[in-house]
Amino acid sequence: MRKDLPLLAMAGIYILVQVGAVLLAPLFLPEFSAFPDPNDPINPFIYIFIVLMMTAVILILIKYGRQRIIQAIFYVSIFITMLYVFLPLLLLFDESGIIALLASLALAGLLLFLLAKSGEWYIINTVALIIAIGVTAILGMSLGILPVMILLIIMAIYDAISVYKTKHMIALAEGVAPMRLPVLFVVPKEKGFSMDQVEKKGLVRKEGEEREAFFMGVGDAVIPGLLVVSASLYLPDTASFILTANLWAAAGALIGGLLGYLVLFRVVMKGKPQAGLPFLNTGAILGYLVAFALVYGTVGWEMLGL
Repeated sequence: MRKDLPLLAMAGIYILVQVGAVLLAPLFLPEFSAFPDPNDPINPFIYIFIVLMMTAVILILIKYGRQRIIQAIFYVSIFITMLYVFLPLLLLFDESGIIALLASLALAGLLLFLLAKSGEWYIINTVALIIAIGVTAILGMSLGILPVMILLIIMAIYDAISVYKTKHMIALAEGVAPMRLPVLFVVPKEKGFSMDQVEKKGLVRKEGEEREAFFMGVGDAVIPGLLVVSASLYLPDTASFILTANLWAAAGALIGGLLGYLVLFRVVMKGKPQAGLPFLNTGAILGYLVAFALVYGTVGWEMLGL
């Protein structure tokens, strides 16, 4: 049982991110959407272009030892994202918005301070969880079913290439993780684990070498979660057993991604870095398609939101 605790913890984080995003997304105003038309198939290519550009910039900064600039970029992004998460939640209790805004600024500022001051794994996980829920909710509400499908397929291919072929994603993780930034979820194997061990030894271990913790990229929870959020928002909310049909389709995507994660984890246990999105995205898409067919009783273009 103890051996499987990291597996259960990572699975719990995966579920929490996506359920949290589904609950948060309806609270966002339409102006929060990243794209004006969620059904435009060009949207995923714009997102991928931004990802490629940001990845290139961060890799260049790592190469030239500009850690301070990288931290500044991430800290600003983290602060803004946490504001986006806290504000709609606190507005539920403060219609005027003044107290909600001040409280959101205080909470985001406090967490950013703790991250910069300590940067231990539990602070990283807390901030990463908030960011993951917020980004999944915003992007999920910004993309219809077809654009999300396109994005998941392309990102799965890109992740495989960047891990197995060019290996630049491994270099990116190795360069950013010692800065104690919330780009990875960290689950220690034993008590007493500290991020100091990551700074000294790095992320990658040689085959057969004992690892002190397991790591999951924040994107591994966010990207497949976009289909979960999009299905919950953009599919018809036809009555069904217990839940509405759209929520069953969303649940199918979540469960499918979770099954993909279980397969991924078993592969990761062998010791080598693995691309997560080919497993997770494939599982999410298949789970969604099966659930859609069952609850809507049809197989066709409707599955893509057309």
